[in-house]
Amino acid sequence: MKTKFHYIIALFAFVLWGLTFPFGKMVLPPLSSYSFVFLRSLMGFSLLFVILAIQKEIKPWLQSLKENFWPLFLFSLGPFALSYTIQFYAIQYTTAINQSIIAQTSVIWVVLINFLVFKQKPQLKFVLGVLTGIFGVVLIITSSSASSSTNTLKGDLLSTIAFICWGSYTAFSKPLAVKIKPKYLTTSVLMFGGIFLSGISIGTGLFDQVNQLTTLQWVVLLYLGFICTGLAYLLHMIGLSGPEVKSEYIAYFTLIMPIISASFSILFLDEQFSWRIGLGTFFVFLSVIIIQYKRRKPLSQDDNASEFQL
Repeated sequence: MKTKFHYIIALFAFVLWGLTFPFGKMVLPPLSSYSFVFLRSLMGFSLLFVILAIQKEIKPWLQSLKENFWPLFLFSLGPFALSYTIQFYAIQYTTAINQSIIAQTSVIWVVLINFLVFKQKPQLKFVLGVLTGIFGVVLIITSSSASSSTNTLKGDLLSTIAFICWGSYTAFSKPLAVKIKPKYLTTSVLMFGGIFLSGISIGTGLFDQVNQLTTLQWVVLLYLGFICTGLAYLLHMIGLSGPEVKSEYIAYFTLIMPIISASFSILFLDEQFSWRIGLGTFFVFLSVIIIQYKRRKPLSQDDNASEFQL
């Protein structure tokens, strides 16, 4: 039951993240990718810091930060800050739909890192399911008729790099999430990421960019900062903290994000729906069925006997 709870909590994080792609396009520009990630990190950190203060856990958090300083510092600057910065720089050169579907490649990198670094061999049905889901990605990003021509090629390639980094974030989160309380881990990551990006974002015109934001863009940014960053990252870490939880299965939940993103983008951002998007969605659902399928074992005579006993 506890393991199932962790998966449900992580799934909810990915539901919240589903609107990240179209919402990101609504504030980029006027914000640069550096300013965007910095502000999200700052808002997310502020939310979690207030939660720690209310629960009187500032001192234990600082003690945890001191004991795990270098792993947290390197983890924050590498997989977290790097993946986010590249992702939201890339989205300016591609569509929200394209990037949300390219995000699904992250599960491949999680499986690969788990196999090479942590010696975790994935089940065959999981590999088949992932490949089926990724096939939908290939349909979209290789088709000129699906807005993946040379106009979006730069953004698509950079997005792929970003989600290689995100895959490493999820894979290396697992050992840290088991060792460190999710609240402490997420707060530390957002703090270090924000500090790292603060100088860059200020140097590239943060204050001028903020002054150009409209009321609607501020509402979107607040959602992305407090809900999609502070809350969703905390839920993600809580999910990963389960001892029996597999990080590749957590990463697999990214497959629901393109459905949420595509629906919003088509309705509100005038992005075009194509048969390839529909077919890609079909393969996403098919991959879910493959991974979740459990072959029922035939009942033995003893099982049959016990089944009918009163």
